[in-house]
Amino acid sequence: MRRMLSVALITAGSALVLAVVLFGRSHPDAIKRPAITLGGDALSLAMYRGRPLVINFFAPWCVPCREEAPQLVTLDRRFRGRIALLSVAVRTDHRSKLAAFVRSFHVTWPVVWDRSGTMIDSYQIPVQPITYVIDGQGRVVYEILGQITEPEVVETRDCLSRAPA
Repeated sequence: MRRMLSVALITAGSALVLAVVLFGRSHPDAIKRPAITLGGDALSLAMYRGRPLVINFFAPWCVPCREEAPQLVTLDRRFRGRIALLSVAVRTDHRSKLAAFVRSFHVTWPVVWDRSGTMIDSYQIPVQPITYVIDGQGRVVYEILGQITEPEVVETRDCLSRAPA
């Protein structure tokens, strides 16, 4: 029991430190030169300045990532045109597995394959999935460490509605 309490306190403390570091900071322009999405489009995070952005880091083999995919589809449907959604595939060796994931979950927003790990380093991604909500001024206003759930979709919506464009 004592060990479980210690682990819980360390985990909670780590999450608190991560939240303090992340909230209100500007996101790095982790894509220094345009990255190419799976659809073949050039993309840079600077292209999203001026409008809210939800960035989700995931891996196609990750069970929580697979379980949260329908929530992200719901978020996209609810806010299409009002927010931008970007997924970044991390720790993924095979493009075919990534493409199968995108097809399987009907992902319609841009997906970048971070094969080299550039964005993992820039964002200091400890685990996947992890989701950042970034306001139109480039500030992180909400962060979800782990699988996104329906209540977090609502919280994300609320953060985006309060966030300045």
